[in-house]
Amino acid sequence: MVDYDTQRANEETREAWNRNASFWDARMGEGNDFAEILILPAVERLLAIKPGERVLDVACGNGLTSRRLAAWGAQVVGVDFAEEMIAHAIARTREHCDRIEYHVLDATDEAALLTLGERQFDAALCNMALFDMADIVPLTRALTRLLRPGGRYVFSVLHPCFNNPHVVQMA
Repeated sequence: MVDYDTQRANEETREAWNRNASFWDARMGEGNDFAEILILPAVERLLAIKPGERVLDVACGNGLTSRRLAAWGAQVVGVDFAEEMIAHAIARTREHCDRIEYHVLDATDEAALLTLGERQFDAALCNMALFDMADIVPLTRALTRLLRPGGRYVFSVLHPCFNNPHVVQMA
């Protein structure tokens, strides 16, 4: 059972992402140096996608990684709990439409995740989103049932040295 504070924190986060979806989409668009140089090459190497594999993109945001996964040959299911982020993901998806489906779905809701189907995914990705989830336990429990035997799960988070009030941007 989820306590009230966790539910409230989750709803506040959803509201914040819905309010900021257009700003985020305009800034992130199809990626930035952080994604292109640091994150996506590591994700590609770690997931080692084979054409036709089914991949779950958890907290897909504006669909940036979903589109990249599809370009690598995957069949992608992108989920995000912010309706506005999914709207941006759909609007940005022009290529590989036959290989991507998007759903508004809360990754902190194990039962909702399991509606995607047990043993349906070869791999799962949660890119730069775990730190925004009020509770990651439901996701980790669900992944043990969503992934096929031998399935891969890759996630990325910011190192704490980049997420504090004393960070200084270097010129």
